[in-house]
Amino acid sequence: MKSVPARLTILALAAAAALPARAAEGCATVEVRNVRPQQGFLMVAAYLDAEAFEKKKPAAQLRLPAGDAVMNLEVCGLSGPQVALTLFQDLDSDGKMGRNLLGMPTEPWGASGSPGAFGPSWETGKVALDGSTIVVKLTQ
Repeated sequence: MKSVPARLTILALAAAAALPARAAEGCATVEVRNVRPQQGFLMVAAYLDAEAFEKKKPAAQLRLPAGDAVMNLEVCGLSGPQVALTLFQDLDSDGKMGRNLLGMPTEPWGASGSPGAFGPSWETGKVALDGSTIVVKLTQ
């Protein structure tokens, strides 16, 4: 077996380190704030384009037990230049967003980008899928 010169190995490692993590793995790092600790589940959906967002057909979905008030997670199976994330904390563990009689959410929710008071859309929720951490704050 031939040995690789140390200089080439260092250059290869440096080149690999310079690539965004998502380019190699198709993953986005997400920091979720305002989680109600240890209550129910965190539900995450990732959309890659406007059509998928409108049809509610995510490229990736996660269901994780709620942990600390700030949770860090990875969403994988992503590609393309942008992603829009929607999240909610399923406090009663029934698998769906709780709503009142007017249709307003009764469980904490959040989205990437700037979702606004009436919820997210593709245009307000899309963010660059460039290896940067995506921060999402759940409603209180």
